[in-house]
Amino acid sequence: MIKDASSESLSARLRDLTNELRALDRDLKSGPPPDASQLGEFRQMLDSTRMTAWTVGELINARELQKDPGAMLSFLIAERLRRFGQMTKDLIADLEQHGITGQTHGVQGLFEYVNLLQERLSKLIDKHGASYEKVGDDGPISQV
Repeated sequence: MIKDASSESLSARLRDLTNELRALDRDLKSGPPPDASQLGEFRQMLDSTRMTAWTVGELINARELQKDPGAMLSFLIAERLRRFGQMTKDLIADLEQHGITGQTHGVQGLFEYVNLLQERLSKLIDKHGASYEKVGDDGPISQV
């Protein structure tokens, strides 16, 4: 694989950041606790970056193995949907066990994003006239 200057620069940044994250890991394990809001923001960004890195890695692997990138993107989207479904199931359990309240940080934002997602999914379903399954605790429960 031929690498250009920007690819080399990005690789160097990844190497440097990996070393910095190793040091940060040691500090988090042995140092005083950081500011909670800063730690929360860091965790969110780290999770997002981890998913992006995983996606890019899978696309690189698909290209190297001469797999269809469209099929790989479909797989990645399916993995995001699976992950979101699991997180949603966990959030439902938290709500039912009163682990989430109206005062829980992020509830309003989540509510707004879920509404936006529902609007977009409704448009997608309407546009394609597809029949999708409703999902309950134990999997599909009925056809729409």
